[in-house]
Amino acid sequence: MDLMSTHDAQLPRPGTLLDGRYRLDAVIARGGMSIVHLATDERRCVLLTATPRNSSLWDIHNQIRLFHPAEVTGLPIDPPNLREFFDCVERNERRLPELLSHLLIRRTRQHVLRWYGYDDETDQPVDPEHFEPYRAGRRRAYIKVAGGKQYFPRRELYTVRYSIEETYDGLYGKIKDLLDGDGDALRYARYGLHEYVKPGKGQVEPYRSLSTAGRNLRGLMRVMLFKRLESSVQAFRLTVDRMLESHRAFLLALDHGIVAAGEDASDLLRGAGELTDRELLKALEQVTGQYSVEDFHAEALRHAIAHDVAILERLLELTRPIGPQEDDKLQALLDMLRQPQFQTKCLIFTQFADTADYLYAHVHPEHPDSEVVSSASGSKGEIVARFAPKANRSADRLRGTGAEIRLLVTTDVLSEGLNLQDCNTIINYDLHWNPVRLIQRLGRIDRIGSEHDTIVAHNFLPELGIEEHLGLYDALRNRIAEIHRTIGEDAAILDPDEQLNEDAMYAIYAAGDLGPFEEAEDTDAYVDLHEAEETVRQLREQQPELYQRIVAMPDGVRCGRSCDDGCTYVYCRAGDYRRLVLLDGHGAERTRQTPAVLNWLKCRPDEPAVALPAGHNERVMAIKRDFGDEVARRAAERTRASRRTRAQAYVLDEMRRLYGETHNEQLRQSIDLLVRAFSRPVVRPAVRQALSHLQRDQVVGLELVRALRQIHSQFRLDMDSHLTKAGDGQDDLPIIVCSEGGSAQ
Repeated sequence: MDLMSTHDAQLPRPGTLLDGRYRLDAVIARGGMSIVHLATDERRCVLLTATPRNSSLWDIHNQIRLFHPAEVTGLPIDPPNLREFFDCVERNERRLPELLSHLLIRRTRQHVLRWYGYDDETDQPVDPEHFEPYRAGRRRAYIKVAGGKQYFPRRELYTVRYSIEETYDGLYGKIKDLLDGDGDALRYARYGLHEYVKPGKGQVEPYRSLSTAGRNLRGLMRVMLFKRLESSVQAFRLTVDRMLESHRAFLLALDHGIVAAGEDASDLLRGAGELTDRELLKALEQVTGQYSVEDFHAEALRHAIAHDVAILERLLELTRPIGPQEDDKLQALLDMLRQPQFQTKCLIFTQFADTADYLYAHVHPEHPDSEVVSSASGSKGEIVARFAPKANRSADRLRGTGAEIRLLVTTDVLSEGLNLQDCNTIINYDLHWNPVRLIQRLGRIDRIGSEHDTIVAHNFLPELGIEEHLGLYDALRNRIAEIHRTIGEDAAILDPDEQLNEDAMYAIYAAGDLGPFEEAEDTDAYVDLHEAEETVRQLREQQPELYQRIVAMPDGVRCGRSCDDGCTYVYCRAGDYRRLVLLDGHGAERTRQTPAVLNWLKCRPDEPAVALPAGHNERVMAIKRDFGDEVARRAAERTRASRRTRAQAYVLDEMRRLYGETHNEQLRQSIDLLVRAFSRPVVRPAVRQALSHLQRDQVVGLELVRALRQIHSQFRLDMDSHLTKAGDGQDDLPIIVCSEGGSAQ
């Protein structure tokens, strides 16, 4: 569930009171990912976006730390330190699902239908033990929402091919060489100014920052140009034109002794066409005073920029004659939209606003009931209401106005958090290098509550020329492989529709049906924690007496079962820390992976118990001894990690000194509460940093009391108490909850 998105709104500051009840404790917002942590005095909740992993697995680590401040954890992972565990994942020595299986609540469509669905013909609850006909499509299931039947639509994917050579009128090879060739090609000098700084200056500010910023900027600009080249002739042409304008302005400034470096200067250069030369030079003088032209090889820089100006002019010269009739990609789209199956509502996605405006300019004359969402469009909310009035309950407002939109061209501004399921057809006019984004686009219409039995996606792909140059397929494979390596074969936490296993991710670029990939696991051979949870839920609701009998069973219960592998199952617990272990027939550890252990335990309700196999107790006690050693190691690690910092000792000493000097009983009570709060291990780096600032500034007396109160409130240190108190269960004696021994009969 998205509370808000960094694309759509300015996130409020921590401490903000929302809706009169919730206090915003913390916000993480980076690269399109936003996490909002809310709290009240009674309960807490965490709301996540659909893409918690945006760029690296450390995105997930940071989110876990939002509600698990301590690096040392009681979760059954090895090593028991979250940062060390993520380091192991990064080295491919651990798999992230080992951790996420204890934190992630996963609800795929198949899961919802299996455990909460109703048969479409009989209106009876689906039998979760006989779900295969629904998975295979031989039977259909629905769920009940507000008393009505709601279905998940089926999905069809198609690929649309076009010629990049024909789109660029046979000039693609020349354009490519000018962008990324040897010799007479763009040098991207404006984006590598650090290379023209004289020796001895590059290691001091502000020139050192130029080196840091420019290290990868050239590569990014090259990729940006190729992305626009693939998107549309118009997007590429406009981008080159803007670059040419800013390069000419840079040369003008350089001729007047000004090196237009830094972000402020770049902003001015981008808007150079709106200023006179005099206004531009005056403004640049004000924001670039820290850079001296004497510190640069100015003549070499001028020569390189002039070279790039000439290349950009050549690129414009090559592309200016290319009109819509020569644009093979545009013509492929227009031909599609003339076909009968596209006379219903249709959503066209592109990555760039320039391309969106370009498409709309050529689509609208043939389809007057079309609209565009881009940088120059009006209210996004109004356009969404006109395009999907049923999904957004805006039909009454539009009735009789003739304002409903049938064909909508949009950028990714509409790819997240919106209900657009009045539509059943999506066209991905652009490739997106992040497969997750393509699936998010499809998620706008592939939603429960759609009145369409089938939704369709058409994905534009150029012929192999640009694919080979950009390495698109390799980039996708590598990105998918990295996601699956760290999150697992079913990377459900990245997408609400659970479509991110490798084959399903890649299928977005190829014709086919994603049906087989809707749920990664084969439930006949795999049991996860969520299936076990649903089994317990059904047991509690349908057989409450048996459920209570199970709950009341004492620790140490044992059972034998008939099996050929001779495995032994042991469930250990020490306070809040638990471990499930499966031993093989020789007593060696076979696995601790919860799904594998649960799969071995799975049996029929009427399966009879058998006598315990010989040596069962010895095996169980060996596991208990090993478990006890592990509990002791974890306790030692927790003790080591929880030592007080010097800053913590400083504020506690000052608080105790103030307590002895004051006779104000109310102040003494406040100090006593603060001493108890800050005597606990400080698990949050931000709190440690705040205390270090107080020590550095030698804050004392009532000012220190006020500062500590603010830190306690801002970081909700009362929430940390159950994570760090001595009696959190980590030091409890190890016990055997239950065990089961397999033997051949």
